[in-house]
Amino acid sequence: MRSSRWLRWANTDMRRSLRAAILGAGILASAFACAGEPAAMAIKMQMESFVPAKATAAVGTRVTWTNTDSVPHSVTAEDKRFDSGPILPGKSFEWTVAGSGTIAYHCIFHPSMTATLAVQAPSAAALK
Repeated sequence: MRSSRWLRWANTDMRRSLRAAILGAGILASAFACAGEPAAMAIKMQMESFVPAKATAAVGTRVTWTNTDSVPHSVTAEDKRFDSGPILPGKSFEWTVAGSGTIAYHCIFHPSMTATLAVQAPSAAALK
């Protein structure tokens, strides 16, 4: 009698431990999956404008500029950090944010088409 109670208690305790281990492994896997994905930002080229014209992104963010106009555009940084060359209608250009400060950029085909991207350092939480 006594041994069967102990066996039931031991089985219950083992099941709880196993559930906790499985739950912990799932949480840990989720944390690693989220931490591994870089942030993303989309900027459109439409009506001979960058939308938004002012954006802020952290270092490591992947920025995608997509040409939704019917004419070619470019994404050319004033400080030469990036230069897409011609981007045809319906096509995109990607760049991963690096460095610091505010980056002014323009379209080589349309001098009035300008914008800025403010680069922020990664948050302290992301560094831990």
